[in-house]
Parts: sequence; C-alpha cells; structure tokens
Amino acid sequence: MELAGWHVEEIQAFEREGAGVDLRGLVQGLRDRLGLTNIVYHSPVMPSHSFHDPYLLLTYSEEWVAHYKGQDYVQVDPVFNFGVRSLLPLDWAGLPKRSPRVVQMFAEARDAGVGHQGLTVPVRGPAQGLWALVSFTSGDNDRAWRDRKPELARDAVLAANYLHLKVAESFGPNPLADLDAISPREVEALAWAAEGKTTEDIAVLMRVSPETVKAHLDSARHKLGALNRPHAVAKALRSGIIR
Repeated sequence: MELAGWHVEEIQAFEREGAGVDLRGLVQGLRDRLGLTNIVYHSPVMPSHSFHDPYLLLTYSEEWVAHYKGQDYVQVDPVFNFGVRSLLPLDWAGLPKRSPRVVQMFAEARDAGVGHQGLTVPVRGPAQGLWALVSFTSGDNDRAWRDRKPELARDAVLAANYLHLKVAESFGPNPLADLDAISPREVEALAWAAEGKTTEDIAVLMRVSPETVKAHLDSARHKLGALNRPHAVAKALRSGIIR
C-alpha cells in the first residue's frame, strides 16, 4: 500500500530510527532518493535558535550559505517571507521577484548551484509554536518541472514532515501518546485508512458522513501526537492498536 508515493514500511522505518538518527545524512538521503539538487530545513524556533541564527540542515555549498547570510538575504527572500505565512507548499516560480535585490539573489543562487526550480513546504507541530520551512530544489527546466511537480509535491510534504519530526525529537522526547484515549471508532477509521481507503470510502464503510470520518481521524492524529494522517497510521501500526 502506498501513501503519497511512500510505503508504510518506509514510514515505519523512519519511526524505528529514533531520535539518534544522523539528520544530515537523512537530508542527503532524502535528496538523493527524490532525485533533487538540494534540500534545506530551516527553523528559527528550535531551542537556542532565532530568526538571525536559525537551525539549519541543508545540502547547499558552504560558500552560498555564507554569502546568503552576509548579504542578509533573509530580509528580502520571498521563499521565507511568504513561507512563514503559508499553509500550503510554495512553488518558487510563482513568488514575486520584481525587486532588483530579489532578482539578484535568485540569479546568484542559480550560479551557486541552488537549482533552477524550488518547492517549499511549511510544516508545523508537534508542539505548539514549533514550525519550519523545508525547501526542495531541482535543476529541471520549466517543462520538466511542470510534469514532475504534482508527484514531487506529494512526496515532499511527507518527507518534510518526517524530517521536521526527527529534528524536533533531537531536541527532546515527545510525550507518549495515551493509547487508551483513542476511541473504538477512531481505531476503526485508522484501520481503514491503513488499508488505503479514502475519506469517502471510510464514510460508506462506517455508515457515517465524510465530515465525521475526518473528525475521527483528526482526533486520533492529535491523540497520537502525529503530524499528519500517514504519520498517524504509522504510529497506530507501530503501537499495535491496528494491525
């Protein structure tokens, strides 16, 4: 069974790696697995970090990172400035680039090997106020990027959420989920989701409305401390509440 291009077995492998996983190696592995030029994880809200000293995991060259910081490009970078306000992935091609300084930044980024295309995924949780931006870049031309982006976006969202989870875990363990708080109907909805059923499919099988199914799955996700539905399914499988 697949969830957004990823197998449940792969999701469970992430879960088994625990908090001691090599995060920089994970970023490089994700980049190579997805066939990308670079991946960047950027969070200014991790403990002991700030807007001017964010927590970073990236595959950019050290020279470009030093140049970006030296030019204080974060002040004008639309990837950051729009990403912090967005809930959905951002295609860099659709960002405003009218400012001469922004035009210069993107031109220098391409020359530094950042990539011709980019997709930034905002991620939030698992704790209140904990968020990050995860960017995926490619050397694709415009046509190849348009063809590839729908599938990449699905994988990028899941990859970004798991990377964020592992970073958050590296700063301290998350509270254990209270499995007893998950209701039988929530377990049933999770079990059907694990079978690859859509919200509409589950509604028919459970004889409830799609809105009720969504409420069951959202409630279970919160109780499990999961970042999204696939993560909730993986946690439920690992804990044994569904099989």
